[in-house]
Amino acid sequence: MSALLWALLLVLPPPAAPSLPAVAAPSAVAAAPSAPSLLAPPPPRDLTRLAFVVRPFLGLTGNSWGQLGEARIEHYFRLPFMLGVELAPAALVSGSEGLGAATHARLVGAYVGEYLAVGLGVGARLQRFGTRGLSIAPSLRLGSLDGLSFSFTYSQTVAPNMYTGKPTVGLSGALGTLYVPFARRVGLELAGGFSLANWAYATIGLRQRLTGDGGPGTWILSAGLGAAYIVDRPPCDFTSDVVCGGASATSFGPTISIGLDRRF
Repeated sequence: MSALLWALLLVLPPPAAPSLPAVAAPSAVAAAPSAPSLLAPPPPRDLTRLAFVVRPFLGLTGNSWGQLGEARIEHYFRLPFMLGVELAPAALVSGSEGLGAATHARLVGAYVGEYLAVGLGVGARLQRFGTRGLSIAPSLRLGSLDGLSFSFTYSQTVAPNMYTGKPTVGLSGALGTLYVPFARRVGLELAGGFSLANWAYATIGLRQRLTGDGGPGTWILSAGLGAAYIVDRPPCDFTSDVVCGGASATSFGPTISIGLDRRF
């Protein structure tokens, strides 16, 4: 009997080992990160931004010329806050009575969220021929800095009245910019601003990102066409009962707009 069992064991094949469930091999290629939104890319964080715009023009009246621009340096913290210094506007004008200049120099702080930025600037309004005083400028941006956005700043001043010399509080001027991206690196930019007594401009142009992704190492160039007007102390109104006098400089004409934005 035992001999018969040994014979069967030698003839029959050995039992198959139990099969284990197959384990999927890890993917060798990770999924590529999705591209940032064209209309709402993330806001800048932990970087410094240096930006300026110049708008030179030759006047249409007399032997005059002008330049109406802006300049700012801003640091964006890792938290949603920004601190900076700005000259807005930075105006030069040459007329028949000499060279005039006007600017608002301010220290600026702002909360910078994903789709909203709210800030406040405090500084001085400076003029060569006109009056000087305190400049206070609230600001608002709807949308991302590099996406679809509308930025608006208006300035209030506390300064002596040019005719009476009494301290006066009132609206000084406003700046606005609308940016509409239509590709990853380029978009349409509409900009304009005015002052009740000193300057005004309006331009239309393009903004082109040359290098970078909006973070450190980014270079952005903008260019446009428009018109500008500057006066550093207007001429006297001789029909007024208030005695006035002194020099003034005025110019207006078509302008080109050239801007540069550097981030590091």
